[in-house]
Amino acid sequence: MPAQYLVRETAMALSDFVGNDAVLLISCKRILDRQPSAAPLVWLIAHALGAPNPSQALWQATEEIEDDRTAAAIAYELPDSATIAVIGWSEWVANVLRSRGDVGVIVIDLDGSGEFEMEQVLDDGQLGVCVDPSGAGQVLGEATHLLLTLDALGPTSAVARQGALSAAAVARHLDTAVWGVAPTGVVLPGRMYDGLTRRWHETSSEPVWERPVEEFDIALLDMVATTRGLVTTADALKHGGCPIVPELF
Repeated sequence: MPAQYLVRETAMALSDFVGNDAVLLISCKRILDRQPSAAPLVWLIAHALGAPNPSQALWQATEEIEDDRTAAAIAYELPDSATIAVIGWSEWVANVLRSRGDVGVIVIDLDGSGEFEMEQVLDDGQLGVCVDPSGAGQVLGEATHLLLTLDALGPTSAVARQGALSAAAVARHLDTAVWGVAPTGVVLPGRMYDGLTRRWHETSSEPVWERPVEEFDIALLDMVATTRGLVTTADALKHGGCPIVPELF
């Protein structure tokens, strides 16, 4: 589910508990137990718990996430006739391809939906390739940029879809630009990021190589695409905007 829908549903659910601080905190923790790797939920909840008016903060944070302009920033920053490689399909990919008819896409398909999704947005003559994850290493040589959709970004590491680590390592070897895609709510300060990953590890029963998402070193990222534009990882971390709420973890 796209982050903006998940965040709005969460805000609606939590709004019923505003005014009862103990119940609100318990409800927030239960929600994060069910979505342990989703930084936008941590970002939303931290704004609510850290504000004098939790209800107002919930809806302001929701609107910020819904008004995110990261896809527009990517479309602006990509050079002419670029070919982006992505792991799995995301809504921002469709928005970029609709905005930039000269940009091609290579989808490393995780769930079998990639080809269908591409066909809905590609113009005639616009490159679209869908490959199985086993072919990712070979096809990355055809891309100018690898764009990794991030679930969470912290000071030293990030969480993204399974396959991000190997794809980024191959891309760096091939001198293919690697951009992290971090819409509003994805960037967390160290204390909050550490709490998220700790909860993710504690609530996951599978070994790390069988989980739908994985953690990797942000040194593999060349740049980060945010709602503010294409920035360095240091700049993205400086402007993440998430309050630190220790009791959440």
